[in-house]
Amino acid sequence: MCRMIAFSGRCLQCAESFTWDDLSQRLSCLEAKNAGVFGMCRRGVQIEQHAFDQECDRCTAENGVDEGYGDGHKQKRQRTS
Repeated sequence: MCRMIAFSGRCLQCAESFTWDDLSQRLSCLEAKNAGVFGMCRRGVQIEQHAFDQECDRCTAENGVDEGYGDGHKQKRQRTS
């Protein structure tokens, strides 16, 4: 049996529902690997849903969030002669 692990949840800002495709995984069983197609096996696909809430890409861009590295954290370079 193949397994699909999906992460879905809500955006913390706009509260829209999303499936986070970057985190999702498809794990093929040996029978499906031999057939060359995910889920192409007798037992089908088992889907595991996991909750994962975070800001969506649109809200992150609108807020200008850059993962903690802003103007206040610039490092000054010193020249050595």
